[in-house]
Amino acid sequence: MTTDARVIKGRYELRTQLGRGGMGTVWLAMDQRLGRLVALKEVLLTPYGEGIEIQRARALREARSLARIKHPAIAEIYDVFEEGGSPWIVMVHVEGGSLDDLIRRRTLSEREIAVLGRDVLAGLTAAHAANVLHRDVKPANILVGPGGKVVLVDFGIAQIAGESGLTSHSIMLGTTEFMAPERIDGRAVEPAADLWSLGVTLFCALEGHSPFRRDNAYATAHAVCAEELPPPRRPGPLYDVIAGLLRKDPALRTGAAELDRRLAAIATPPRPEPRVQRPWQERPWQETPRLEPRVQRPRHEGARPEQPVERPRPEPPPPRPASSLRSPADLPSSADLPGSADLRRSADPGAADLPSAADLRRAAEALAVMAPAAAGQALDAMVEDPSRAAGVLALLPSAHAGRVVGQMTAAGAAALLRRLPASRGASILADIPDRVAADILNALGVTPAAVRLVEAMTTRRARQVLEYVPPPITAALLRATTDGRAARLLAGLSPAVRAQIALAD
Repeated sequence: MTTDARVIKGRYELRTQLGRGGMGTVWLAMDQRLGRLVALKEVLLTPYGEGIEIQRARALREARSLARIKHPAIAEIYDVFEEGGSPWIVMVHVEGGSLDDLIRRRTLSEREIAVLGRDVLAGLTAAHAANVLHRDVKPANILVGPGGKVVLVDFGIAQIAGESGLTSHSIMLGTTEFMAPERIDGRAVEPAADLWSLGVTLFCALEGHSPFRRDNAYATAHAVCAEELPPPRRPGPLYDVIAGLLRKDPALRTGAAELDRRLAAIATPPRPEPRVQRPWQERPWQETPRLEPRVQRPRHEGARPEQPVERPRPEPPPPRPASSLRSPADLPSSADLPGSADLRRSADPGAADLPSAADLRRAAEALAVMAPAAAGQALDAMVEDPSRAAGVLALLPSAHAGRVVGQMTAAGAAALLRRLPASRGASILADIPDRVAADILNALGVTPAAVRLVEAMTTRRARQVLEYVPPPITAALLRATTDGRAARLLAGLSPAVRAQIALAD
């Protein structure tokens, strides 16, 4: 929509309308004095609903909120004034569109969403440090410019700590499907409420739809406060991060520091795994030595011509040992793993020889150089002798063991963890996605091994995993624990899970 060169305050020439909502209209304008494009927000004062003075005070509060925050991800404010009876806010113009538009156009990768989420989180962290709560984080209020520049806008309903609220008790401002449950319930609102809204925003970016939107405002509010997060169409580490943000109890939500750490892990491409140095590589095979030039010596007349000296050819390098496998292609099947014959013999009750430590080490070396998915499949195939397979797994570093176990079947992983010390099992499960770890714990069932594994986890990690374990199993495991944490673990679970556990009991 193009204007007829309308000029505001004798300085700002309106060009096009960038957006319009219940709080006002945003224009693209030219600052004739400085010769730059700006975003000019016209705050609409309406005669219904809240009083005119409250609406005018809110516009001033938005300007003051923005002025308190200095961060690249927060829209910079240039000026605020009143013209024609309406407040106007002059802000930085960000080329590009909103995240809402981007989600509608294409599917975003997990890495793109994580990078964007970190930028928004950094802006929110700066706002919270300035005692400002945004209270309306959603895709439409996140601008994405060229080069991935991210700016959080629209602080129209922001709240500054220590200042009295402007909202009437009968009016709830904001978009219900992005509101935290505590806002809907009328409880105290802290920075965790903005993190909830960021979680819903990231869900929209990942899944392409809002998780709590329903046919009407009442049903939407009920979904936010009482219904569980829908199962993912794109499961993975990012969904697990989002699930941590969308816990109904704000005290149990993932905090800003932990959120940034987990998003950074998704946003940063994985480093290639270091190559394992093999014994035969310690002395690389020498190239064929060059023949020394013959020295022409004077010959007596009649002497026989000098014959070239035949030098011995180097012997070919020794065959690579089986433990130097570098890719899944080098290991056609688990039956060819080093020591697999011993594995089969040790599985036989009549076998006389048990696998040696050297055999286990060679098998672990073979797994260490394989991609986690292939290593997980190979280890699954070795579970026919779980004691040996657990011995091989125990030789892998915890981080690599976690990546391999995360690619196994739940039953296969449970068979191995049942034979490892609980502390070792907990360290292996530490970085596995919550749902995958829960599947493994479920496969273990209500057994002493499962109870010891829960007891070996940190309280936070145990809560994260038990959130996805079937409630009857969780109830039985908590009853069986003896470390005195059952009540704390139960209290940390979501209300819906606690209700199902109460029914199971």
